Amino acid sequence: MEPGSITAFIAIAAAIFIGFFGNAIFTKYRIPDVLILVALGIVIGPGVLGEKFNLVSADSLTGVEEYRDLLLSAALVLILFDGGLSLDLRSVISSMRLATSITVLTLLSEIILVALMFHFLLGVDMLLAVVFGTIVGGTSEAVVIPIANKMRIKKETKAMLVMESVITDVLVIVIAITLMSLMVIGDFSGATVARELAVKFLVGGAVGFVAGIAWLFVLQRLQNQPLSYMITVAALFLVAGAVELPPINSSAAMAALTFGMSIGNKGYVRRWLSSRELTLSSSEHIHEFHVEITFFVRTFFYVYLGLLVSASVFTLEHLLIGIAVIVIIVLVRRATSLVAYKVGDLDRTDADALFSMMPRGLAAAVLATLPATMLGGNPPAFGGWQDQYTSLILNVALIVIVGTTALGTILSFWTEKNISKKNRMELRHRLNGDSGVSQYDE
Repeated sequence: MEPGSITAFIAIAAAIFIGFFGNAIFTKYRIPDVLILVALGIVIGPGVLGEKFNLVSADSLTGVEEYRDLLLSAALVLILFDGGLSLDLRSVISSMRLATSITVLTLLSEIILVALMFHFLLGVDMLLAVVFGTIVGGTSEAVVIPIANKMRIKKETKAMLVMESVITDVLVIVIAITLMSLMVIGDFSGATVARELAVKFLVGGAVGFVAGIAWLFVLQRLQNQPLSYMITVAALFLVAGAVELPPINSSAAMAALTFGMSIGNKGYVRRWLSSRELTLSSSEHIHEFHVEITFFVRTFFYVYLGLLVSASVFTLEHLLIGIAVIVIIVLVRRATSLVAYKVGDLDRTDADALFSMMPRGLAAAVLATLPATMLGGNPPAFGGWQDQYTSLILNVALIVIVGTTALGTILSFWTEKNISKKNRMELRHRLNGDSGVSQYDE
């Protein structure tokens, strides 16, 4: 075995071990592992120890970037499929009205304010500025869902937080990719944007959901066969690839999400179809299998994001812009959480939980690498832009991911402390003869 291969094996093993222990720390203490994995990528990258100890050189990183588009697309499909498996349709329906309103209000406010800042303060083209705003606009289901599930808040609030993270993951991916596609073809009309978004969401979602229902019947036939769950991955990529082809031309991301929703909610699907032919078997194996695949993908992608960070192009301007974006996110989420408290049916501690769940994650990391790939070959309209903005997008996205994740962790602890205080007060009232009952899960 060549020395370079041995080094690569050791680096891969180290990343998996660190990812595993980071995930264990996340599970126990709710300290997200994204910080550890990105730091690992920076340390073993060309800018720090990579060249010195022959870990990851600039040439080897360039070789990996040749397959970046394939790797990013596969990561998105697997992550959204896992999100669909985890999404309970009954909780979604019960919290749909408030969740949809708050999600859309928060996302649009963040996109608009970030875009205005990039356009007027930095002179970035408005459409490209909207792409920047979209990239950092969605919360991370990989961080939000585990933290929300451990918080002592109402089940409807947990469902709303899960919905927000999953929906915004899909929204930011679809909106950003759609806008960049329109930038390439040069058609920026409102009707075109609306039509593209409708096709991406409705058609891709419908195809994925129907394909998922059909696959449930296939899984029923294969449930006693070896590798029956592995073949689900093949079906997932087949559906994701098919919806991108003519004449559908829709979203693989949306199809992957709804494909997972069908499989993850097969009890609901059976009642909806009134099907006696669909015999329900446990889906735990599928979910556990895809949790491990998603762990593998996200571990290496966060390390890869750290590898892309170059100290030579990381400037004070990038840091200040990143902090400004975080400030916008904090202000918007505080405002919309107060709206949910005043107008919706959330009480104060649940509104605080909504405020705290601001971490950005894998979707932002993936999208931050896409403009250079999708727009790099479009010099007539955006000539030379990649030299100016590629490092800006990556560095600002990294700052926002790390900053919002740290803030979200701190604020979730603060919310839990307030919930404990509230529960102690309610217990004291009950001991004094008050019949009030806590609304929170213990």
